[in-house]
Amino acid sequence: MRKYKWITMLSLVFLMGSAMFLMSFIHVSAEELEPTIPPELLPTSVPNQSPDVTTIPIASTEPEATDSPAPTVAPTAKPTATPIGPTEAEKKKIDTFTKTKVTKVTISKSVEKKVKLTWKKQMGAKDYVVFRSEKKSTGYKSIGTVKKTKYTDKKAKKRKTYYYRIQARMKFYGKLYSGKSSTASKVYVTPKTPCTVIAGECFVDGMKSIRGRFPKNIHLVAKIGVNTYTMQHNNYFNYKGQSITGLERIAYYYPDRVYFLIGANESAWTNTGFTMKNYKRMVKLLKKVNKHIEIVLMKIAPFGYSSPENIPSVAKRAQFNKAYSDYAKKTDNVFYCDATDVLDDGTSHLLKKYDDGDGCHWNTNGTIRVVDEMKQWSKKKFGNW
Repeated sequence: MRKYKWITMLSLVFLMGSAMFLMSFIHVSAEELEPTIPPELLPTSVPNQSPDVTTIPIASTEPEATDSPAPTVAPTAKPTATPIGPTEAEKKKIDTFTKTKVTKVTISKSVEKKVKLTWKKQMGAKDYVVFRSEKKSTGYKSIGTVKKTKYTDKKAKKRKTYYYRIQARMKFYGKLYSGKSSTASKVYVTPKTPCTVIAGECFVDGMKSIRGRFPKNIHLVAKIGVNTYTMQHNNYFNYKGQSITGLERIAYYYPDRVYFLIGANESAWTNTGFTMKNYKRMVKLLKKVNKHIEIVLMKIAPFGYSSPENIPSVAKRAQFNKAYSDYAKKTDNVFYCDATDVLDDGTSHLLKKYDDGDGCHWNTNGTIRVVDEMKQWSKKKFGNW
């Protein structure tokens, strides 16, 4: 037993010594095994290095998964979109508007560079477009847009015939809608200073004494005692050495407008049928000279209480004046002028202050008064004199 005990002790001592030797060897070998970098491989400069950053772990904010069921979330309501465009009510309004046309178009003046138009207001209209053409059915072009119910054509040329149409427009959501255009309105444009003739009997002859009151564009063709028949058939006048009728003398002026002051004599001894037949013939012939001529029939003036027997009665004169007026109303470019009413004393008789003494003719003041009234009437009716 003692023998084996010593063997065991010796074995332990040997093992401990061996272990210490091996540990020493391993330590030396580790130092020897550390790699040596050759000097030529070392960098000449060391680049800037950022300091070491210590990353701090961030705790997760997500809740830990559990076995509990997720809560039910109610769906979010979608916003209601605002419709872009007219509403149903507005659509009906637009539909009505586009089917409606401008009405009551009126041309109050038709002088070159001043043709004045007016019309009735259309409900809902934003503005109005004015169209013009030289033909009734085609060729219309826009010449202006206005917000008011009136327009003046400042580019209209004299002695031209124009047709006008008006169209209303309305606006919804930035879009324009047009209504129907108006019925074509026709007009003939007269010059600013039209060539005018005043033709007739003694009253026109009396105007020669105040010739200086007339502008140069107005001419007088007069013969004492002339009537509607002899004006056409008797060679009372001389033109360039040739004897001609009063109607021919008027035509040689190629007038834009003619005033007839005839009838005081013949209304006493004939009827309206005879006079109107002659008037109609003269109008027809003058329209062949100028189809756009404006013809004015002057009202037969009142007479004094002491007038001669061959002067027409108040009733007869009224009958003739009515025939003139009725004819003018139904005939294109024929007008009736009552400027001689300024001589009336209120009882269909001549004012004494204008009586030349025979109860028939006018004195100079009476003639001036009538001419001034004709001038005002003409400017109001035609826009010029």
